[in-house]
Order: sequence, then structure tokens, then C-alpha cells
Amino acid sequence: MAVDMKKYEIALFDLDGTLSESGEGILDCVRTVFKETKRPLPSEDIIRSFIGPPMYDSLVRCGFEHEDALKAVEIYKRNYIERGIYKNKLYEGIMDVLRSLKSEGVRLGVASSKYQKFTNKIINMLGIEDFFDRIGGSTSVSGKPTDNCKPRLNKLDVINYVIDDLRISEGDRIVMIGDTGFDAEGASKAGIGFIGCLFGYGTREDMEKHYMAGTPIFAKTPKDIIPIILD
Repeated sequence: MAVDMKKYEIALFDLDGTLSESGEGILDCVRTVFKETKRPLPSEDIIRSFIGPPMYDSLVRCGFEHEDALKAVEIYKRNYIERGIYKNKLYEGIMDVLRSLKSEGVRLGVASSKYQKFTNKIINMLGIEDFFDRIGGSTSVSGKPTDNCKPRLNKLDVINYVIDDLRISEGDRIVMIGDTGFDAEGASKAGIGFIGCLFGYGTREDMEKHYMAGTPIFAKTPKDIIPIILD
């Protein structure tokens, strides 16, 4: 009988900076939030740090109080759904990665800190929804989950939500694929493997710093992901 020699049975993908080039749309809408709330625009480095973590957390980190952050999140969501969301595009080579992994029997999921509604829409816009067995995003800080599940407020919550649906046995080997320290930290806390995407928006140093469950493996290009998972 043939032995399955795949390194991982389950692969979870972040969305922004991993599957999708999304920075232009996100940053445009973040700048609009500061403009509409009449707050000074932070430095470009701080603005770029909004890519990855939940929007609410980033706003609080920039000095927004709870109620103001909730209002600012709604401003962001309104602008993002109107125009920002349409600036997403697949990284070159990602389609081949998904086809290769799927053909080898790897179970695929999306674990994004982006709101579930946006995550679903973007995955469908990009035409890759059929590759994934579960698509997970975060839920609103102020609202109830729409899928009768407990709130998902950070990367670990989303990872566990997707794993709970995809895991067949406790022995399943699972890896998170992302581009920021938030992805690395979520994977570390979940006790799963981590592949850092150097073609995304984060840095190698930040991912290494936040992955404490072992040694992260890095992919310079999307195609580098395939042998890491299958070999």
C-alpha cells in the first residue's frame, strides 16, 4: 500500500499579502478613515502596518478609544466595500500553487483577519473559492457572528475556527501560510507549522520574532510553497 509522504495534510492561507495583492485598496481606505475622523495622518510605516491585523486593533494602536474605533471601523468598511475591495489581485503563481496542492490531496483553507464578509467576497472575486474547503475571516467587535459560531477577534480565533472544520484526526499535520508577524504568532499559539511569505507585506524579522513554536520556513515566491508542503 502506498504511503502518503506529504509533509502537511492541511494548509491554511492568509489572504492579504499571501493570496492577494491588496495593499493599494486597504491603504487608500485607511487614509480615508483618518481624513473623515479629522485626525492627523500617521507616518507611511504606521499606515502600512494596518495590512494584516484586525482593523479595530490597528486603530486602537493608533490612539482611537473604543467607541471612536468602532465608528472608524464602519467608515473603513463603507469605503472598502465601495472601492477598496476591487483593487485586489492574485499574486502571480498562486493559482498554480492551489492547483498543485489540491491535486495532491492537501486540504486547503483560508484564515484571514479580514472580516468574513470581505474575505468571502474577495475569494469569490479572485475565482479561487472552489480550492478551499473552509474560508474563515474575523467577526465584528461590536456585532454577533453571522454563522452561529463564537466571535473570532484575532488570528488565533480564525485559525482554530478553520482547523476545527478541516481536521480529520488529531494527527493531521497543519501549516499556516502568511506574510506577517500576526500570522506567525497565530500559528505559534495554535501549535502548527508556519511558512512565511517574503513576497508579502511583512518582514522576515517580524515573522521570526513571533513564531515561537519552532523554526519558520520562508518562501521567496509563491511557487516555493509547493515543495515545502509536499516534500
